[in-house]
Amino acid sequence: MQKKYLVLLLGFITGLPYALYAQNINGEKILVGKESITIINFPDRVLNINFSDDGAYDYYIPKRREERSISLQFNKEKETAPNTALLVNEGGRSHMFRIVFDSTYSINDDSRPPLWYDHSSLKELKAFVQRQKESMAKDNNEAAIARLDKEQEQERKKEMDAKKAEAAIAQKKNEAEAAQRAKEAEKQQKLEETRGKEEAASLAKAKKDAEEKEKQLLMAQKKEEENKKAAAALAKKQEEESAKKQADEQQKIRELKAKQEAEAKAKERELQELKAKKDQDALAKAQKEKELKDKQAAEALAKAQKEAEEKKRLQEEALAKQKAIEEEKRKKAAEEFAKKEAEQKAAREKLAQLEAERKEREANRAYSEIGLWQRYGKKGIDVYNIPAGQMAMVNADFFIVADTLRNFRIADSLIKTAASGKLDIAAGNLVNGGVKMTLENIAFKDVHTYYKVKIENHTNEDFLLGKTYMYWYDEKDQAKMIIKCSYLTYINFYPIVRPGTTQYIVFATRSPNVIASESLVLFIEDRRKDKGGTSIVIPGSKYISELAKVQTPVAVSGGNKKTNEPQPETGKKDSGKSKKKKSKKDN
Repeated sequence: MQKKYLVLLLGFITGLPYALYAQNINGEKILVGKESITIINFPDRVLNINFSDDGAYDYYIPKRREERSISLQFNKEKETAPNTALLVNEGGRSHMFRIVFDSTYSINDDSRPPLWYDHSSLKELKAFVQRQKESMAKDNNEAAIARLDKEQEQERKKEMDAKKAEAAIAQKKNEAEAAQRAKEAEKQQKLEETRGKEEAASLAKAKKDAEEKEKQLLMAQKKEEENKKAAAALAKKQEEESAKKQADEQQKIRELKAKQEAEAKAKERELQELKAKKDQDALAKAQKEKELKDKQAAEALAKAQKEAEEKKRLQEEALAKQKAIEEEKRKKAAEEFAKKEAEQKAAREKLAQLEAERKEREANRAYSEIGLWQRYGKKGIDVYNIPAGQMAMVNADFFIVADTLRNFRIADSLIKTAASGKLDIAAGNLVNGGVKMTLENIAFKDVHTYYKVKIENHTNEDFLLGKTYMYWYDEKDQAKMIIKCSYLTYINFYPIVRPGTTQYIVFATRSPNVIASESLVLFIEDRRKDKGGTSIVIPGSKYISELAKVQTPVAVSGGNKKTNEPQPETGKKDSGKSKKKKSKKDN
């Protein structure tokens, strides 16, 4: 079988014209592990996938993923698998790979890279094929393949050694920076105390100013009320005096009219008597006197009325003038009161602003490096460094800058995107009596799996994210292995979820080859042991159904059956309680 496989492969390699050969991968060794998923990326859309031997479909499960990628999974119903050849057509190119089952490959082995073969860059693909061509030209036989395998292994080992070295440097740097932050926090503490005293003095002054302005406003208000009462009393008195004077004038006019009317009646009687005596001379004289008297009376009455009207006018003018003076006084008093009120309001607002700023500073200070040092560092709770025990749960990928940036972008997008069909798998218990954990989504990108977790803090204390890790359980609910963390949303400074707030984290690992009867359990702890931790159970059937959203099964050539892929099972218990107990023992 091995010889037939190599002959077929060599025939494919040497029988291609150069024009086609220039961009075709010919014989690259692709490892498939029992517990890992293998990913191969291409520069264009994958059109077809075929094994050279139909029997290989019983051992390997090939699938398309995101159009330009394929995945290979080992069929875990088998104990081992034969090596075979895989033909992939994409973008007008035909690639032949040698599929090699490696029973020794471990998903957690830092010395070996993840099973991810990235040929997505056309430029890098051409360079890769050129190196193959040059190597095959030297020794066109099985030795050439062996040499290529060795060179590939050496190159990948060199890459991982560099990653491990970089990871060690990064870890030491993180530890040094954490220690330095703690020292700086102690140094800054005195400065903070001085600033605190200055803030307190400024606040006390603002409070005193506000109280003084409040006092002045009350005095101005009292004075304003007194002035209003005095003005009202004066206006009333003046109106009463004016009314009395006008009434007196009217009374004089009435008395004058009555006197004139009485005199007119007496004169009329005298005329009647003279008419009766028929004394024409006396009558004429009396009539003339009466006319004169009437004229004088009318003139006197008119003069009296005119004098009364003039007095009324003068009184009204005097009253209006007084009212204008009082109105001006009232207006000035109102302006003065408004000014005092504005000053009091400004002082009160300034005090409120200073109080708000103080509270905000206090809140922020509580979460500054100094504040955290005072609240936690002094008590021996390290919130600067990676949690105790976490290092045993991570691999070298965790520290690599390029990997971190790539994973950060994916995690950031996952947090910001509200995906439909949420999983919403709640943790088995609350942390510290009120911190709820919920797995909302699982996403797959290349050779990594991303778990989006929602943390809701319903307590009145901080939640300090501590050791976060994942165990893989078999069909008997026994912990078979830990899956080392490849990435966590927060690396240098783990999140502190404040009371009454919600925060997301993304936990990422190399993608495990999970089947339906197995399960994954994500454990999340508080940094403080007394606050406890919790676990989220992810049934294998759920994991597979989420993976199926991004992968398409491949039909076996020459038959109607599809690849042998794991099928979801029913009736599996998803209890996190037993898994939590097992994890403690396994730790």
